[in-house]
Amino acid sequence: MQAIAAFVRTIVSYRAPLDRLLFDDDHTALSLAAQRGMRLFFSARTRCARCHAGINLGGPLRTRAAPRVAAVMRNNGLYDVDGKGSYPAADRGAIERTGQPVDMGAFRIPTLRNVALTAPYMHDGSMPTLAAVLTHYARGGHASPYRSSSVRGFALTPAEQLDLIAFLNALTDRALTSDHRYSDPRGDRRSASVRDVEPHASTSAGPRLHAPQY
Repeated sequence: MQAIAAFVRTIVSYRAPLDRLLFDDDHTALSLAAQRGMRLFFSARTRCARCHAGINLGGPLRTRAAPRVAAVMRNNGLYDVDGKGSYPAADRGAIERTGQPVDMGAFRIPTLRNVALTAPYMHDGSMPTLAAVLTHYARGGHASPYRSSSVRGFALTPAEQLDLIAFLNALTDRALTSDHRYSDPRGDRRSASVRDVEPHASTSAGPRLHAPQY
C-alpha cells in the first residue's frame, strides 16, 4: 500500500491548456469557446468556483509546509428520497461518520483536473455525461434543508453549456495521459495513450477530442 501511495504522489497534472494559459501566458492555449466557458465558470451566475476553487479546482490544497486543512464537504442536491432531504440509506455521505443531520448527503468536493476522463459523474456515478451534470446544477438539484447554498440553479443556454464543457475539456492534461511511463507495464501501451482512446459520451455535445476526457 505504501508503495502504491508513493507512486501515485509522483503523478502530477500541470500541463493542461488552462495551466499553459495561467503559468506560461499562452493565450492560444484555450479555444474561444473554452475562454467563454471559463468566464461562465468563475461568474457569480453559475457559482461553480465557490466549491471548485484553488489550483486543483477542488477545495483546499494540502501541502507539507502548510497547516493541515480539513477537506470541504458539500451536499449538492443530488437526492431527496423522503421529501426531507435524505439520501439513499446505503450512501448518505459524511453523516455516517459524524452522526450530524447537517452532514446528510455531504461529500468531499473533487478536483476537476482531467474531469473529462472520469465519467460517469457524481459520487455514485449516477450521471453519465458532463452535460447531465451541468443540467443538474442549472436546475438547482433537489431542494432540501441540507443542500449547499451555492447550489441554487441558474439560466444556461445550449450554447453556454457547450462553452462550459469546452472549458472543462481544457482541464485535460494530455501530456500526462499520454506519458509512456504510466502505460501498461506488460507492454501494451494502447490503454494509456491519448491517441488510442475514444472520447467519452460526455463530450458528444461539445468539441470532439481525440483523447479520453471531468
